[in-house]
Amino acid sequence: MSAVSLSSPAAALGTQSASIKASTASKTAPAPASSGVAAAVATATRFTASVPPAIAPSATGDTRFLHVTQYPASLEAVDVTYEALANLQTRNGQMQVWEQAPTTAVDQIIGRNASATTEKARFAGLGSALLEQVASTGASYRQTIVNVGAAYSPGKIQGKATDALWAIQSRPSASAELTIKTQSGATVRISIADQREPIGTGSGIAVQIDVEGDLTPQEKQALQSLAKGFDQAIESLTGEPPTLDLEGLSKFDTQLLGKVEFKTSLYGVDENGSRIQKLGVRYTADASNREIEIKTPQGTVAMKTDLRQSALWGTADQKAYAVQQYLGRIDKAAQRGNADADLVELFKSSFTAMNGSYGSAAGNRATTGLGPAQSVDLNRDAGAFSEEDQSLLTGLADFNASITATRRASNPRRLKEVDSFEYTLNQSTQVSGTSPGNRAVTQTQTARLLASFHQSLDGPSAKLKLTSDSATQNYYYKKVEDSSSTQVELAYEKDEPVRALVTQTASQSLQSLKVENNRITENTADPARQQSKQTDLLPLLKELKRQQEANALADDEKQKTLREWNGMVLGDWGTA
Repeated sequence: MSAVSLSSPAAALGTQSASIKASTASKTAPAPASSGVAAAVATATRFTASVPPAIAPSATGDTRFLHVTQYPASLEAVDVTYEALANLQTRNGQMQVWEQAPTTAVDQIIGRNASATTEKARFAGLGSALLEQVASTGASYRQTIVNVGAAYSPGKIQGKATDALWAIQSRPSASAELTIKTQSGATVRISIADQREPIGTGSGIAVQIDVEGDLTPQEKQALQSLAKGFDQAIESLTGEPPTLDLEGLSKFDTQLLGKVEFKTSLYGVDENGSRIQKLGVRYTADASNREIEIKTPQGTVAMKTDLRQSALWGTADQKAYAVQQYLGRIDKAAQRGNADADLVELFKSSFTAMNGSYGSAAGNRATTGLGPAQSVDLNRDAGAFSEEDQSLLTGLADFNASITATRRASNPRRLKEVDSFEYTLNQSTQVSGTSPGNRAVTQTQTARLLASFHQSLDGPSAKLKLTSDSATQNYYYKKVEDSSSTQVELAYEKDEPVRALVTQTASQSLQSLKVENNRITENTADPARQQSKQTDLLPLLKELKRQQEANALADDEKQKTLREWNGMVLGDWGTA
């Protein structure tokens, strides 16, 4: 495939220079003025990509977009020759067009990926290469490669390449964008647009780096540290099936980088052939919060994590245990509410990702040296809370999480029977006091499930296809409404425990409609089952402290007791 280099005087930015040389034989036909080729054919031009050459507007068209500097071998008939910019070969009547001369490491990766057939392979290594380039140069950059059918005149090349470039950026098959704001006030925006399908205008990849402001050497290093994480985030979401890996993007130095925002979209067609967004992800992170939203045709997943109370975070083991307990609850809710399996997996991977890599309350609490009257920040200072306190908390940062399925009227005979699924999880923590000796904390976990769905009379695993034909109208239609909460209240006065109360409530409700041959044969509603339980741990907490002070408690016995308390707080009590 022969290479055709294009430059965009309106927007092309970079740091490399390239020489454009052209010669014409006496038989050369003049290029159309609107093609933007005439100037290149008439003379040799030298330009630096970061300072785009000025091209006078054409009287018959806009010449800002492209500048052709090499033609495929099929155009030799018009006696136009150009200096080769890359060792590429013409293949299957296709030519390759570059926006500007491919001279950087990023260009090499783009050229390699442009022939891949999966989105994951087409994005492989590209995000990290772009971050490493901006970390190295601190400058803006732009490149596009398109594969189009070989044309037989300069004007047709110009038109085909222009159409392909615009199609990639306006209607990509996938796109990704990373925006980073530094603490010094600079902004770096990296965007990748891919058109994998060989549509009428051609396939290709477009990348762009925009830098606003000056980057310090330390900020450049901080950008480079995100390179691998950027790749991991893209590759996980472009996999089959898509998953979520945000750990690498979540670990950044908040003293240097103020905010990180990541977006990605995957597109396809529905059963009617209409273009749809198959997956859309938006993730933001700063020193105080993390937030993610995932949209698919099946529904929406959303979660926000509050990072302002680091003193309450547990150890890595405690957090991992808490996440596993929550994932188990999500699975049970999904089964009870007949949720879409792929959407649930995205919810679970989001919950795991959002509760990873934000650390723990650092330091050895037994040796912090904080006295009962010493003033501390109970929200952030390590050692503000004891091991006993931590065992009665989840160890996780506060969060709001939800999964909402797209509502569907799947039964054409009964359109009011809507299939739905909505599951929400929440944790909130209130802290009061000014010292470890006089402190109080209340942490509340809540969960709620609302679902309605059709189910085959032959069981949950049997397929159900409802049509207007009465013979297909054999099913259960069920409605579920569940909720649960766990609240922990802890308080100390003069370093003595005065309150340690765990209150748990739960409620379950199920309504079931049985339809046979389009006739309702059963309509049952289980009365709401409500449960409540309150556990006063104050006597046990006081006894635990007494035994510690008397050196009458072995450490393994203490840790066993604390694990039991933590299991009670995080256990699947009741429902939801």
